[in-house]
Amino acid sequence: MSHPFSQTHHLLNHMWEALGGDAELTDHVAFTGEGAMPSPFALTDLAGASTALVATAVSELLGEAGQSPRTIEVDRYLASGWWRLPLGPSHVLGQPLMMPMPANLDFFTELPTADDRWLRLHGIFPSARARIVKALGVADDIAAVAEIVKESPADEIEQRLVDGNAIVAASRTPEEWLETPAGRAVDAEPLAAFTAHSASGSTWRPTPGRPLAGIKVLDMTRVIAGPVGTRWLASLGAEVLRLERPGSDEAISHTGHGAEMVLGKRWAFLDIKTPEGLEQFRRLLAEADVFVHGYRPGAIDAIISEEERRALKPDLVEVAVRAYGWTGPWAMRRGFDTVVQFSTGLANETQRWAQEDPDTRVPLSVNGMMVDASRPRHTTVEGLDFTTGHLMASAAIRGLTLRARTGAGSTWKFSLARTASMEIALAREVSDPGPAIQLPLDGPWEDRVYSGPFGPTKRLAWPVRIEGTPLFWERPAERVGSATPTWTF
Repeated sequence: MSHPFSQTHHLLNHMWEALGGDAELTDHVAFTGEGAMPSPFALTDLAGASTALVATAVSELLGEAGQSPRTIEVDRYLASGWWRLPLGPSHVLGQPLMMPMPANLDFFTELPTADDRWLRLHGIFPSARARIVKALGVADDIAAVAEIVKESPADEIEQRLVDGNAIVAASRTPEEWLETPAGRAVDAEPLAAFTAHSASGSTWRPTPGRPLAGIKVLDMTRVIAGPVGTRWLASLGAEVLRLERPGSDEAISHTGHGAEMVLGKRWAFLDIKTPEGLEQFRRLLAEADVFVHGYRPGAIDAIISEEERRALKPDLVEVAVRAYGWTGPWAMRRGFDTVVQFSTGLANETQRWAQEDPDTRVPLSVNGMMVDASRPRHTTVEGLDFTTGHLMASAAIRGLTLRARTGAGSTWKFSLARTASMEIALAREVSDPGPAIQLPLDGPWEDRVYSGPFGPTKRLAWPVRIEGTPLFWERPAERVGSATPTWTF
């Protein structure tokens, strides 16, 4: 079947097949919205396709309630706007549309190395910054760090810092990444690694109009990818309880920037490293339907093993994400979207693309900030985070569909680096992308204003319409620790 926006449809079909879905369901998806975010990668196609992916999973789930396949409409233009950081689709009234970046980003940067490459630092959180300076044995000063980095080969300084548990990445081209043992291992993994577990006879069924009503989601994710995924689940009616360790980096730094990552969720403190906290976590998990987590590799398993989690809740749908895959030499390495982009070549490719036509492609827009092409640069938006987050939401919904059919639980595993492999292979820039979509978008806005802890807020219109299924959040964004670590029903 021939479709307009064939690249978007192709990406949708690829991701839906990776999740094990029925191919015919994607025929009910229609895309609108001309143009593309300027990039060597088809980011707007990814935004539209991954948004449609969640909607397709919803349509499949509603089939368990006797509903025929839903018609789905996705606006690629608006889907691009929803990928903006900060603040995404929400805008606090009275503030400028483009908020300035925080001033304390001197350790959130890239530094030149001795072999004419670049080292990306992810020292945006206090603990991450501290690990960088400790590993190098220098003062807490970016100039001191830069001095050591510029005298060191990229691979050598990268390994030294990784050995000190710092979050960094040396720059590589996509071809160089795929030639490394880590790159080959990640590229050989499935986009969605799925394991079914023995059936236990769940009686839950979806509710037409509010598909995830009655579902409890335990959320132990961080930053962007996981929170985007669980935010989708909240918009469909699930009760999402996000747990935060007291004194965590995100708890300390949360001042409203990125507040909408907790839209629709309850946000509670719970320290599962204490005996009391672990016992409460066990109680929560025993009643949960979905458990989504994205802490550093091995952190959750060291406290409560996957086998123990499964024993507590045999029909649990578990969705997990790592930075660098689940096999190979980098499986336990820490990372975030901006770091993985340097490792996998997306940043190098963005620089190469910009320098190919500097008159029209420079300056580059990175999350709305205009930068030159003098060094490897991140793509216009953090597409690895958002695409992976949408994959995670879709997997959780598919897991609930399979549970409704068979009673079986399931485990789904994703990684940012594996999403990068897909982007490199399938989401290169199209030959005629159409008009440039520049972020942030100034509308179209919803025709209402929302309350919240950081002021009255307007929001971009939803980029997707699922027939008979309105999307909305029943709760505003909450301040960290404002909820109790208990279920409400």
